[in-house]
Amino acid sequence: MSLTRAWSRLQSLRDEPARSDVLLTRAALILCVPIMLAYGCAGLVYGELPMLTPFGFVEMPGACAWLTAAMAFALAVLATDWLVRGELATPRASVIVTTRTWRVGDPPMPALPPHVWPQPRSSPLRIACLGIAVVACASALVGRVTLALGWQAFARPGGLAPNAEWPLYPLQWLWPLLLPLTRRPVVLGTIVVGAVLLLAAYLLAWRKVRGAWLPFMTMLPLLVAVHFLGAAGFDFAAARGLGGIVEPELSAALAQRPGHYNIHTFLSLWGAIGALTVGMIGGFWLESSSVLEGD
Repeated sequence: MSLTRAWSRLQSLRDEPARSDVLLTRAALILCVPIMLAYGCAGLVYGELPMLTPFGFVEMPGACAWLTAAMAFALAVLATDWLVRGELATPRASVIVTTRTWRVGDPPMPALPPHVWPQPRSSPLRIACLGIAVVACASALVGRVTLALGWQAFARPGGLAPNAEWPLYPLQWLWPLLLPLTRRPVVLGTIVVGAVLLLAAYLLAWRKVRGAWLPFMTMLPLLVAVHFLGAAGFDFAAARGLGGIVEPELSAALAQRPGHYNIHTFLSLWGAIGALTVGMIGGFWLESSSVLEGD
């Protein structure tokens, strides 16, 4: 398929908001499920798992990491159930038909009671998953506060295998290809491309061009993914002395706290995967929903 045809299809999808919103939501959920499962598994393996909060990432060690993993698993099950069963159907209201013959002298007909619309059914599985996720998240945050206060009740257990490298696949094969992404010209090039696309989007939006933000919103996750992939490749190779890279500080960090170091390498890798998939879908959805412009 040529780029022109692909672009025309994106534009046609953009002009059908009701249909495109459903498709993009389903696509995002399909891609989020393996990311959440991998995120939870990494927390169990490494015993460390940063949690994203409104104040930034918070390090969750020990039992806090396990609770955060439980939250991720519950959300993954919730998303899977939504994908399989979709929106739960609304129970059909019973319809009762009554007739009345009006004659002269009859009292006025009383007003009918207001119609009560039936509410959608709630799924016990979804309620349970949401409850588990909320309780696990709150417990992890409380445990992190106790650790900050010096209580070590949530410091254990640790990871199942802090030195394991299998959650980092395919970095074992791809790190030579990812190292060039950390070079200064590539990093500066991504910044320049992002700035040019942002300026072009502003100019096109000012000129009332339809779809002005689409190139920027779809390319921004790609540029972010390049940064994350370079960081993952460099962190993996530098700590292990691969490719002739000598970084004593990173090697010492891996030896002292392997779970903490490996989980951040893991997040760099899967941050790139998320940006390439969910990020691009989210950027297209934001632009097509006319949040940034008044089409």
